This record gives sequence, C-alpha cells and structure tokens, in this order.
Amino acid sequence: MPSDSEVRAYIRRLQETMDRAVVVLSHAEGDERSDHPCAMRGTLNDLIAHNAEHERMHYGQISDRRYAMGRMQRTPRERYLAEWYRERAALIALLLDLPDEALDVVTDEGATTIRQIVEHVLHWDTDSVEAAATQLGQPPQGMVGTEGT
Repeated sequence: MPSDSEVRAYIRRLQETMDRAVVVLSHAEGDERSDHPCAMRGTLNDLIAHNAEHERMHYGQISDRRYAMGRMQRTPRERYLAEWYRERAALIALLLDLPDEALDVVTDEGATTIRQIVEHVLHWDTDSVEAAATQLGQPPQGMVGTEGT
C-alpha cells in the first residue's frame, strides 16, 4: 500500500466513520423511523441498507478509475494485502452486535472461545507484521494480542 499521506488519511477517515456508525447504530432496534433522506422515508434499517449499497456503488466507481489509470492491484503483495484487509473486515463484521458475555462461551464446536480466537488472530498477525517490520528495517510497534496462542 502506498504511504501517501492523503490516501492514508482517507483510509483512516473511512475507518473512523465506520467505527462511529457501528457505535451509534448498534444501540438501535432498526425499525425506528429515520428522517435522513437516504432512508427514503423509511427506517434506520433502510438507512443502513442504503448506506451499504451506496458503498458498493462507489466501490465499483473507484475500481473503474483505478483500471482507467492502470493502477490495478497487480502484484501478489498488493492483492494479498487487499484480500487480508477484506478478511479482517469480515472477521470484525462477525463480532458486531455480539454481547460481551458471548466471548467466553464454550460451544459444541470446540473448546476454543471467541475471545481466544480473536486473541490468537491479534497475537499472530501482530507477531508476523512486526517480524516483517524488523526484517525491513522499520521500528517495531509492539504486540497487540495478549494471549500468544
């Protein structure tokens, strides 16, 4: 990913606005009326559905612009990093609206809890990225995961 400060700033802003949306809208039932025009005289569920479709539409436009500029994600590193980012977003999406008490529930699927799985992902992803940073001569950022499993 380029280290261009404007691009990184947009990525941060997109992450922050999504984080805010999750915080605000997680407290809703969804069937509340929405006065926002994007809800099209509907509910908060309609607003959320609209915003997801709106995102998908503009995703396509940005992809088209990248193609027209010859700036597609062509190298394995570019594609793998983008794929990893999408997978992280999917993992985060599975945690949305999950109550805290569910983090430590042991299910019939195995003895590993959701908390242990997330800690495992955080630990080993951070460990591998920091190893790469060291190899590339970049300063370490420290470990995010705490369990090391």
